[in-house]
Amino acid sequence: MTQQQNEPIVFEGEEAGAGHAAPGLDLFAAAFLIALSGIVIVASLRLPVPGDLRTAPGLLPLLTAASLLVMAVILGVSAWNRRKAGVVMDPDEVRNDAEDRRALLLAGTVGIYVLALQVLAFQMYFSVIGVPFVLSAFEPVTIIALTSIIHVFWRGPLWITVLISGGWTLALSLVFQKLFQIPLPGGF
Repeated sequence: MTQQQNEPIVFEGEEAGAGHAAPGLDLFAAAFLIALSGIVIVASLRLPVPGDLRTAPGLLPLLTAASLLVMAVILGVSAWNRRKAGVVMDPDEVRNDAEDRRALLLAGTVGIYVLALQVLAFQMYFSVIGVPFVLSAFEPVTIIALTSIIHVFWRGPLWITVLISGGWTLALSLVFQKLFQIPLPGGF
């Protein structure tokens, strides 16, 4: 389908035409995420700050939890408005065996990923043009796990998936090592 010259572009979500979940499910998810965000925010604020703000161990969890909290509130308000409007989902539309299997596969992959970071822990020190770096299990394990997850759920060309996974993992590793000066999981 081609877009006409003057038609506005409308974002339809990750899966266009998938629609919303049942309002009750979205309200439950929003309540769970709000509670989880609150716990993480409180816990991150209670962590001691050994140096300046950029090395605070609770900074990233705080920012992540705060953004999750905002998104959960938006989800909750949207679900509440749909519920008030009388939107009801057919129970057959809510459950999808293929999606349930993919969700279990995702949970299993994340579990294996976390386990692999513990079991395969190593650190290798090297330098590039005199700048010291540390390679730990985080980089290869994350690239493999992320590539697997994206490939199963996106089904795009494998070389693009590997390129995206590798690029984002290495960028994240550099930010944590050089900017935040925080070691990544998978090391000693």
